[in-house]
Amino acid sequence: MADTLALIIGGTSGIGRAIALRFAAEGMRVVVTGRDAARGRAAADACRAAGAPEASFLPVDVADPASVEALSTAMPEAPAILVNCAGILQSGKRVLDQPLDEDERLWRINYRGTLIGAQVFGRRMGEGGAILNIGSLASFAPLSLPAYTPGKQAVKALTEILACELGPRGIRVNALAPGYTLSDGLKARIAAGERNPEAIVATTALRRFVQPEDVAEAALFLCSARAGAITGVTLPVDAGWLVQAPYAQYLRGNPIKELA
Repeated sequence: MADTLALIIGGTSGIGRAIALRFAAEGMRVVVTGRDAARGRAAADACRAAGAPEASFLPVDVADPASVEALSTAMPEAPAILVNCAGILQSGKRVLDQPLDEDERLWRINYRGTLIGAQVFGRRMGEGGAILNIGSLASFAPLSLPAYTPGKQAVKALTEILACELGPRGIRVNALAPGYTLSDGLKARIAAGERNPEAIVATTALRRFVQPEDVAEAALFLCSARAGAITGVTLPVDAGWLVQAPYAQYLRGNPIKELA
């Protein structure tokens, strides 16, 4: 994959930054984007140090379609790999308590930002290209995040539709569904007391958090020729959360003791 051009939208921190660094270590040319220029330049520097022959930062606000179009114009060469990783988190609440302004903001960034990125760069991408969207456990489960969850389920559906539409052009489209990942956003919520780390770990089969590097390894696989026959898939990287949740619920009503 050396010399491949990879564009990571939302690559200045967390999962996106880890993906950019992993791609750089494979010798790819990397463009990271985001709204924070200082973090973006630092991410690009880290990518060069990790092995990218070229790495740069370009500003973008995925909530603004014109900004994504400007990003495309600023890139004279179409990327062979596009990662749509820009997103924001939400604190839990009930649907009846969901403020509409927050709902609008999450949809504009988490879903529409993914849609616009796929539209703008999908038009330019050539045969053999790969698009990777970032979903969530919420893509599969009804988490009590009434703006975040529907948006991430929509990302899963969008991934499947795009796979059908772009497949005849030789472009694969997949998604990742990270579990509770120790990104900057989750760390901030733990520090603020909004998340209980011990309780989160207990809900996973592997009894551990997902690290951004775990997600980056899966991203590298899905964007590589090793996954050449895989498209339309949303792959959980969740330390076994999706299997542990129903298993633990079953145990509560049965005498079988949990294995040590």
